[in-house]
Amino acid sequence: QYAWFKEGKAEKPSVSFQSMGVWFTRLRKETDWLQTLPYAPIRYTLKYQADAWRKTFNGAGFPRFKCRRGDDRFTLPQDVKVQGGSLYIPKIGWMKINRKGGNPYDGCEPVKAVVKRVLGAWQCIVVYKVLDTRTDNGLAVGVDRNVRQIAASTGDLLELPQRRTLEARRKRYQRMMARRVKGSKRRGIARYRHARACRKIRLIRENWQHQVSRVLADAAGTVVVEDLQTANMTKSAKGTVENPGKNVRHKAGLNREILRTGWQGLQNKLEYKAFQVLRVNPAYTSQTCNQCGAVDKANRRTQSKFKCTHCGHEDNADINAALNILASGIGASGRGGALAMLATPMNRQNVYGTGCA
Repeated sequence: QYAWFKEGKAEKPSVSFQSMGVWFTRLRKETDWLQTLPYAPIRYTLKYQADAWRKTFNGAGFPRFKCRRGDDRFTLPQDVKVQGGSLYIPKIGWMKINRKGGNPYDGCEPVKAVVKRVLGAWQCIVVYKVLDTRTDNGLAVGVDRNVRQIAASTGDLLELPQRRTLEARRKRYQRMMARRVKGSKRRGIARYRHARACRKIRLIRENWQHQVSRVLADAAGTVVVEDLQTANMTKSAKGTVENPGKNVRHKAGLNREILRTGWQGLQNKLEYKAFQVLRVNPAYTSQTCNQCGAVDKANRRTQSKFKCTHCGHEDNADINAALNILASGIGASGRGGALAMLATPMNRQNVYGTGCA
């Protein structure tokens, strides 16, 4: 694969998981130490490599192999055994799994398990086969995703918890790493502390996404979101030497905030919690008046204030955009009557008490 990619040979090698598995079986018969390891978890590592090579031959960059200090992990792709809070690992035996609150899927069929080491502690993720209990209650809600918050058409503003202390700590450890010698023990300590701060920030974001997606999925069976291309929206604006970008510092800060909010992660969680997720064109949703339908850039006075220049309607800019997203998703023909067409839930469940409007 490397020779074909770098030297441009005419004959492209096969990079499918099946063909690489055949070569692994031959190699395992000839290598003594491979025979002492479990067959299925070691062979399944080729699945990730096959996916990386397929992306390479489709136009992506050359795969970058993990460094030696990367997180140790392996996957049990089949015949997963979970009994009484313990997981059976081939060649090792039964290992106890400690989870706060116990196993919520006890009695369901486990199909796959991933064992990994994160910051020196071993964790296990077990995938179960469960029944699809999602139902359509006939309600719909529009969602406008913003920086550090989302707005719902019900009038709620669900804000991401503040992480200023953790962000300051992460930056401090990042500067500490830059000052210390690579490969030294002191730099390793700073690197561990930096990784721990980053993990806490990620867990806060994922917990917020899970709670918000659950609130939206319980409130309405249909969730309407904008079809945002996050990868294109967060591209660097630095440009080149001949054609430098504009407002690079401001754009870089905006990109960081978008990625820290996790728009795509929230949408992925809505995909399997809500009955259905509709995607609509995001064009002009923040400039359109929900009452009269007038489109004007001047309608949005500030980041949060919306006042229509045609009819004088005033509202929160993000909630107005969420109403437009809902109207576009349900195919409402007239503006201002989108909510009247659906019975929207009146008892709104707040995610963080005062954190929701």
